Amino acid sequence: MNQGTLDGLLVNQALFQGISPFELESLKREVIKIELDKGLSLFQKGDTADACYIMVYGLLKLAIPTSSGSHKVIELIRPGQCFGEAMVFLEEPYPFYAETLESSLFLKISKKSLFKLLEQSPSIARQMMKGLSYRLLGFIRNLERQSSHNAMHRVVDYLMQTAQVQETTEIRLELKKNVVASILNLTPETFSRMLQQLVEEGLIEVRASRINIFSLSSLQDFLRFYNEQELSHSKATRTHYRSPQLSSSTH
Repeated sequence: MNQGTLDGLLVNQALFQGISPFELESLKREVIKIELDKGLSLFQKGDTADACYIMVYGLLKLAIPTSSGSHKVIELIRPGQCFGEAMVFLEEPYPFYAETLESSLFLKISKKSLFKLLEQSPSIARQMMKGLSYRLLGFIRNLERQSSHNAMHRVVDYLMQTAQVQETTEIRLELKKNVVASILNLTPETFSRMLQQLVEEGLIEVRASRINIFSLSSLQDFLRFYNEQELSHSKATRTHYRSPQLSSSTH
């Protein structure tokens, strides 16, 4: 790897925006580039946290094994994100394992190099604190959604957020359905059942990893209806939602 390539990788990361030429020279001597194919581990649960990482491209999951033999995904790491730094600061082993979901490229910064860099550059220290704060806020919001939203609400939220990110109502699931279910704190069976109910309501169409949302407004209307019915706690009086899409297809 030539130095020009490494220079470009470093200055294009949000963490190092505004880095001085002197800091860049010092940093590039300490950084290691790691490339991994899909399905490989970057580190295991219990490994010594001797470095932090920045993802350049790809997709990575941070997960913990459960007592049932499955795995709980606690976070997805995407390009530009820094991770592992909290364990470095705490001098604790990694409480999760890291596995690539796509071919990925990482920049590895050792503990010694990280501490040296933070002492030299207050701006980088502030950027790292900002990143940690955003991730903490994200964890709190996820916990709030999982504790206060029912399964259907979580699935519909996920579909609508994905549609917003991909800027289309014909969305592509980037992850396997069991991984999505884990992120939403659902069993794969429950996730599939919620999708099937949305299909039966005429709100979506599922084709392998592709999901076509017929109408975002109809999906929102259905969610309001569903939540109202859940609050009623009266199955005997529960009526069946009829989506505009399904109604029109029957005439």
